[in-house]
Amino acid sequence: MNKFAFSIMIFFLIAILFIMSVDIAFARTFNNDFETGDLTDWEKTGTAFDFQPTWGDNPTARNRGQPSQHQGDWWLGLAERYQGPEKGAALGQKPGDMEQNAQGGVAPDYPQGTLTSIEFTIVGETMNFLMGGGSRAWGTAEPCCVNLVIDEEVVRTMTGSNTESMTRREWDVSDLKGQIAQLVVVDQSSGGWGHPNFDDVHQADAGGDNIPWSQVTAVDARGKLAVSWAQIKKYY
Repeated sequence: MNKFAFSIMIFFLIAILFIMSVDIAFARTFNNDFETGDLTDWEKTGTAFDFQPTWGDNPTARNRGQPSQHQGDWWLGLAERYQGPEKGAALGQKPGDMEQNAQGGVAPDYPQGTLTSIEFTIVGETMNFLMGGGSRAWGTAEPCCVNLVIDEEVVRTMTGSNTESMTRREWDVSDLKGQIAQLVVVDQSSGGWGHPNFDDVHQADAGGDNIPWSQVTAVDARGKLAVSWAQIKKYY
């Protein structure tokens, strides 16, 4: 092989390695715990998510006696209407504020809607997440739950236990490996306990260790996910 051909080969190898590294970096951006402070990587319908994610332990701020037990600063609390010391304060919100009805009255279960994640590949044995809120199951008249959806079919679902406090829940997804899925947070009730709470979702391996989302999304997109300033702030 002459020097020119060898140089060209080395150039292309370096270019490929560079592209792969950029792809992996870009793939590190799924907002699995809402710590961007917004709904990056999720698409909402309805009005239930207009003031989400919420910031801090709002149930405790109003002496509810049911601490949120959220991870980090931000989480989905569909009864809540407080978006933190910066954005929330600018909007006249205060810790412990709750959702309202069309007339402006306190109505924590009034709004309805859905929130759908970006697509991702199932690579783990299990999925785990924090879940609270109402126990209105999928398949009932007014569900409030979190669903795992593949090809528009609900393959796993979970509700809260009629408490604002979230606990760690788990799905066995070992039989779904390699399939493309989405998470959908559902709030289709305005009745009592008509809201879900949700936070901090992960896939885990056979040993129970969480798999970095950078590995999951690298499998999916090779850098094709849209990267926003909010996503960049999460990691850098």
